[in-house]
Amino acid sequence: MKLKATIVFEKIWNAIHEMSYNVDGTPHLDDNGSHMRRYKYIILEGGSRSSKTISAIDCYDLYARKEENKRLTVWRDTKTDCKKTVLHDMQKHIKRTGRFNLNYVFNKTESIFTYKTSTTVEIHGCDDEETVHGMEQDAAWFNEPYKIPKEVFDQVDQRTTEFIFLDWNPKKAHFIDSLKKDPRALLIKSTFKDNPFCPPEERRKILSYQPISRCEVVEKELITESEAREYNVITNILDFTIIQIKELSRCRENEYKGSANEFNWSVYGLGEKSERPNRIFRFNEIQDNVYHELDAQIYTASDWGAVDPWAILDCKYYDGALYFHERHYKSENILKADLTPTELDTIKGVDEGIVSWVFNRLGIDKNRTIICDPNRTTKIMALRDAGYDYSIAALKPPGSIIDGISGLSNMMVFYTKSSDNFKYEQENYSRKVDRYGIVLEEAEDVDNHLMDCARYLYAFLRSQGIIKTI
Repeated sequence: MKLKATIVFEKIWNAIHEMSYNVDGTPHLDDNGSHMRRYKYIILEGGSRSSKTISAIDCYDLYARKEENKRLTVWRDTKTDCKKTVLHDMQKHIKRTGRFNLNYVFNKTESIFTYKTSTTVEIHGCDDEETVHGMEQDAAWFNEPYKIPKEVFDQVDQRTTEFIFLDWNPKKAHFIDSLKKDPRALLIKSTFKDNPFCPPEERRKILSYQPISRCEVVEKELITESEAREYNVITNILDFTIIQIKELSRCRENEYKGSANEFNWSVYGLGEKSERPNRIFRFNEIQDNVYHELDAQIYTASDWGAVDPWAILDCKYYDGALYFHERHYKSENILKADLTPTELDTIKGVDEGIVSWVFNRLGIDKNRTIICDPNRTTKIMALRDAGYDYSIAALKPPGSIIDGISGLSNMMVFYTKSSDNFKYEQENYSRKVDRYGIVLEEAEDVDNHLMDCARYLYAFLRSQGIIKTI
């Protein structure tokens, strides 16, 4: 059956077949002498219902029907979530298009489509570490990878031979922002307006987010926002077009009903990156050499993580300001999976041997003060046993989180350009909102590992009188 292809599908399909050429027109070859693809990373970025996911499904399906003996994988943070979302959409869409069971056999237990070409499409989750670290594939697709760490992505990336899809709404800072800079990355942006198959009710829902400040007549400065609220759309003395009048009327209705939302419109409507509501910190980025050239004592903090990232952060206090430099951001499980047999033997039989191994590998001075998450006392003792005598538990009295947030918010804080995860966390660190929409003092307990380190360091320096408060 002929595909009713979207513009997004056509762009993806063309991208995965475009090859790379040298300046003189000769094929660009890889180390094995094979002609390289121009793009390895195809980033599908946009709002809700922009056909990103459906277009990726169609590309995978068509590729599997045309190419022999390929392995195509789909990833989300958990396999359960991947089955509930992507697999559900795949089965529903392929059945709707009339291609159901015509070219493949589906193994429900393993969640694997096997095509007549012997190509497979497989559903996976990044919670299965053995699969992440051991599976090789020809193509990989990361669907809404908000909770997938860069280290996990790297593991799949290095075992993927042809191309990778990443589809997402840019609702938060993410490693994808850095990946866009790769010369072999292609960004394909789209919104619900690019999808002729967007269901009417979902289209209406997305349009309900648009506020008056984002309607055309205001954005083009044909009228101010306050004037737009009072503008007589009947007499229309400024002679706006029918489309502009309809949009303005809809935006005014959105605000009257309370559905207008700047963040939702930017992210889900227009597919733009937008600052998170209730964001707490706005730290300043500096070049790494500026940090390294500061003549100031270094302090280090550690926030342990076996499954979550294990964050290690260096800090300098200089001329009334804090300077942070990220040192480590891999979970213990991922780290151990990457160790060689020789390295594993080094830590085998030693209590919390991975702790001293990491600190030694990072070259952290054993005379340095190291402020640690107090919830893992055995790890602190392991550091002391390894010669890090000044390893101490962080101060966490009642109210310490709010005090730390307040203290850091009232200081000049800088972080190094190479501290990608620190940048990501501080951009996404936001206050909780209760079920009534009231913003609370507390921060959301998510993606806060380096932020916890920053609070530990602030609290320690304040307790020592190094940071003086009024």
